[in-house]
Amino acid sequence: MRRRFMAILMGLLVSGTVIAASYFLLDHLYGEGHIITSTIIIENGGQQVTIDNEPYEVSNSELVENADGSSFYKLGIADRGSAFEEYNWGGSTPPAGGTAATINVPREAYEAAQTTGEPVTVSSTTETKPIDVLPIATGLGIVAGIASVALWTASRPTWGGVAATLIEHGLHDMTVRDVEIVGYMMELKEFTIPELMKLTKASKITVWRTVQKLVEKGLVRQTEKTKLAANGIGGRGKPSHVYMYVGRER
Repeated sequence: MRRRFMAILMGLLVSGTVIAASYFLLDHLYGEGHIITSTIIIENGGQQVTIDNEPYEVSNSELVENADGSSFYKLGIADRGSAFEEYNWGGSTPPAGGTAATINVPREAYEAAQTTGEPVTVSSTTETKPIDVLPIATGLGIVAGIASVALWTASRPTWGGVAATLIEHGLHDMTVRDVEIVGYMMELKEFTIPELMKLTKASKITVWRTVQKLVEKGLVRQTEKTKLAANGIGGRGKPSHVYMYVGRER
């Protein structure tokens, strides 16, 4: 239960960190709208337009008058061999696989190009909408949290691996509680008996006997270090011997 809680807690921490970092980065890059300005040149008496250096033939023109008295020309355009690239000039997008679309140009500019035969340049400004980055950041955080839990769980000693190690060294009479205690020994590498008591909720005598069995088999040795007790476990202020797991972990 404790291991599962720790895995979930770690996953939540990783997920929250990734969400916050991703949101900050994505919001900085895509969270604001942008103004894009393109240039259109009306040429050859209105029979050709060039949009950002890409030439298009004008297949038809239609004068559109608005209710407020303003007017503009809607031009049907087609590319000169390559697939049409979408431009936001107030017109419709081409059909799938098609090469035609429409753009809107000011009436004065188009009629000037028709009358004079000279190129007339106009500009078009498009404002892009900001992207809602919160769902993206949340998705990245969830994936990172799940991945971290999976990696953390896979890196911990499994009961099967612990049992195999004990059997290999002739410890066939170990109980399920003993396997759990040994699993924490493998994980901690260095430990005290009070620390194992706290992690496994086992009694002092149970933990001590398990440690001594592994000491006899050469899987654990007692170091010269000691550690003060924490949270009242092992006696008030009484230092505990530090043991080290030195056997092979599978």
